[in-house]
Amino acid sequence: MHHRTRTSSRDGATLPFLALLALFVAGLFALVWSGLPSPRLPGGSSSATVAENSIADGPVPPASYAIRRAETRSALLMSAAFDRIGYNLDAVAQGYISVPRVLVRNLPPDLDRLDAMDARKTLFLRLLLPMVLQVNEQIGADRQRLLHLSAKMAAGTPLAAAEVGWLLALADAYDQPDADPNALLRKVDVIPPSMALAQAIEESGWGTSRIARQSNALFGQFGQLGAGDWDYRKFASLGDAVSAYARNLNTHRAYREFREMRARMRRNTGEIDAWALVSTLHRYSERGDGYVQALRSIMRDNGLEAFDTARLNGNRVATILASND
Repeated sequence: MHHRTRTSSRDGATLPFLALLALFVAGLFALVWSGLPSPRLPGGSSSATVAENSIADGPVPPASYAIRRAETRSALLMSAAFDRIGYNLDAVAQGYISVPRVLVRNLPPDLDRLDAMDARKTLFLRLLLPMVLQVNEQIGADRQRLLHLSAKMAAGTPLAAAEVGWLLALADAYDQPDADPNALLRKVDVIPPSMALAQAIEESGWGTSRIARQSNALFGQFGQLGAGDWDYRKFASLGDAVSAYARNLNTHRAYREFREMRARMRRNTGEIDAWALVSTLHRYSERGDGYVQALRSIMRDNGLEAFDTARLNGNRVATILASND
């Protein structure tokens, strides 16, 4: 049984004091709470504190969404690891997510033994797309700096010594003897991902060929061996293979038509049309126009052009480094 008690005049006198005490405690709690990181809602961050990557007592250590090395040594384990981190090609193609920086050195040795063809294709694209985007990212950064220096020179502004040195080094890397920025801009440009993926698919049989699995030779590039014989080039990593492929298209005289069409596209619309650009690759293979048609069939049947607008995840906390050495 509950009883109501009457408040005496003495009790009434303490009410203002209790109210002030309650306000003081509430203010103190708010002050302490403001120094703590705001909670993250499912699916994203919610505060400037999180965005600035800092908390009250120091920087937030970078998070790690790691793929364990053991997960990269077989095709099934690697597919499961990609599923675990939410790397979904359909979501990438539709623009819902960016591409995680998954840097795996080699193809899984048993890729050719995956029973389901669709699973084999999906895994190959998941592995190769980040490599292509990473190479394009570096080329794009060089191109932006080159555009900046070209604009300075056009305005009559002298280049700093470091800028001249960088320009000369870039010219050497792209086999451009006169270091002419305008000539370099025709070479220093990205390769459409859909075209790179289609060529890797065609040349390596979706990554199942022996030279692809054993030597990371994805693009059918030949090289001269020490004895003077010619054979497929071997690469230390998938990234090296993609870099060499991009350099080949951007420097070899056989692909001048490719570079000229790409430069016209840049001047006319600022965008690169991969479907049209593939027509210039008739000299990449002895099959000529038949090779071009094969690449277009691969691009169309697998919806590869959707990946031309894909971007790597720029947030370091989403970086994933993996090695199957």
